[in-house]
Amino acid sequence: MLYLVYHIRLTDAAASDPEAFWSWARDREQWFYEGLDTVLATRWTVRTIGADVHTIEHTVTFADEAAWGRYRRQVSERGRDPAWERRRVEQGRWWQLIDASLHDDPPVPLGFDRLPGLGSGGTDH
Repeated sequence: MLYLVYHIRLTDAAASDPEAFWSWARDREQWFYEGLDTVLATRWTVRTIGADVHTIEHTVTFADEAAWGRYRRQVSERGRDPAWERRRVEQGRWWQLIDASLHDDPPVPLGFDRLPGLGSGGTDH
């Protein structure tokens, strides 16, 4: 598996109205990922200890690099639609991207999951 991990800092607008932010984030996730069939799962976590407390990590899971490449092409194609791109850049009201990174599974099976069904942050999408 390949994991695209975004590290996000909330804007003052999001921090001052978290209910509105999370509502917008739920709507955006459904809108943004609709039809992007190479995305196998998404996960959202909030840092609660360490550097950048209260920042968000958003992980997007792909089967492999080819699937990630197809995702990038699909997003690029959608970005050519002015209405889609206007909606996409609304994210600037709510967050600032700190960085993004790609992660891959180790060459041997490691880890366990005692919480089946929570791979998508506890929701079924």
